[in-house]
Amino acid sequence: MREKAERVKGLLVNVVNLQKKVEINKKYVERIAEQAIRSGTTDRRKLWKGKSEVGIIFVNNSYIKRLNRKYRRVNSITDVIAFPTEERKEFQASMPLSSRILGDVFISAERAKVQAKDFGHSIKKEIAILTIHGILHLLNYDHRRRKDGLAMRRKEKEILNQVMDFKK
Repeated sequence: MREKAERVKGLLVNVVNLQKKVEINKKYVERIAEQAIRSGTTDRRKLWKGKSEVGIIFVNNSYIKRLNRKYRRVNSITDVIAFPTEERKEFQASMPLSSRILGDVFISAERAKVQAKDFGHSIKKEIAILTIHGILHLLNYDHRRRKDGLAMRRKEKEILNQVMDFKK
């Protein structure tokens, strides 16, 4: 991290590793998730008034494929899938987070390892990218429409630049 990020009071990031092929640094993932939530939410004054919780779960390819098939009706492996607790249209990322569970982000560590190699950067960077992407989905960012996708991509790059100094 470029500068030591202030720990976020009232935010619990649960990092769970359910796979054995890729080593996961839980503290690193917690810091990335905290920064993504801090930067992805616009109402900073009321942001941490209460307690909020998010889960980041690392799984293998077969696990994420089952999730993708069951919940998105897509029978293929994906890199990241997010399950927001609040899927109502009236939920906005600018709403204050208070005493609630934001949701869970599932990341295929196997897929992350392959993508890191394909894109020519470290597994650490790929895990950061996927964590940020999943968190932004929990905060109601979307990429189904081109305009929304561009805004989400800009926010991902902004957060990545805040938390990392990558040469590759």
